[in-house]
Amino acid sequence: MKHAIQSQRVGFTLIEMLVVLAIIMLLMGLLLPAVQRVREAGHRMSCANNLKQIGLALHLYHNDYHRLPPSRMLDRRGTWFVLILPYMEQQSLYSLWDLSRTYYQQREAARKGLVKSYFCPTRRTPGSGVDFSIDGDIPSDGDSSVSNYSGALGDYAGNMGTTSMDFDGPGCENMTPNGVFEYPRGIRFSDIVDGLSNTLMAGEKHVPLNRFGRGWLDCSIYNGDYPTCSCRAAGWYPGFPVAFPLARSLTDRSPVFGSYHPGLVQFVFCDGHVKALPVTIDLQTLTHLAHRFDGGVVDDF
Repeated sequence: MKHAIQSQRVGFTLIEMLVVLAIIMLLMGLLLPAVQRVREAGHRMSCANNLKQIGLALHLYHNDYHRLPPSRMLDRRGTWFVLILPYMEQQSLYSLWDLSRTYYQQREAARKGLVKSYFCPTRRTPGSGVDFSIDGDIPSDGDSSVSNYSGALGDYAGNMGTTSMDFDGPGCENMTPNGVFEYPRGIRFSDIVDGLSNTLMAGEKHVPLNRFGRGWLDCSIYNGDYPTCSCRAAGWYPGFPVAFPLARSLTDRSPVFGSYHPGLVQFVFCDGHVKALPVTIDLQTLTHLAHRFDGGVVDDF
């Protein structure tokens, strides 16, 4: 009788094991997109909070100086990203900057000072290996003694309006700057005639895929030599042959606003609220939002 009792089988057969593995792989395939969506939602919220902080810093700067900071200071010095450092809880980094000297004359510790709130986590983060410029930060006067004055990067830019220029300079006559950031002196909130809630202040800047830290589309956000290092254009200026829509492709090569969030770009408006705009936004609507005194009425966007 004892020998008649058959021992119970333990473990899986090969077929059962394959079935279990197939079920696990199927579940992983279903869950992975959901996990990615949750992660992106968190990154997008963090990015929006960065813009909120930047907007608040700009308001605090305006309260103290009765003007917004200029897009960049005279003589190729720092940009507005440098000037708001004390309001971003970065006083120690700000103290490293000598505002009487050009970007190229600053100490490396000042040029390479990273600020976490200047990065969108969907695209990159400090310490990810794409923190500093690789080329493009070269003096515009032709000085080639150094191949590149590497500096900290960032994923946001100020609104310099519809002309792609922050000043009325050579080759841009009769193209009055109409954005929120101008060179070499900042504007007042009272100069934003169309209303603070209807005008873009800053947003996510477009950086082409695989071009991090390269060229004039991703030069150091502290470099005051070139307007595109710290600012972007949006919309269209009458008579100008080039328009500046939001970037729809990660490979675009234009000085526009754009992000790595699928289908949208986030902005902080001049009244401090943050809003995501679809990349398909009508160009005329985008023009009204970027132009601070065109009188355009924006009903829904």
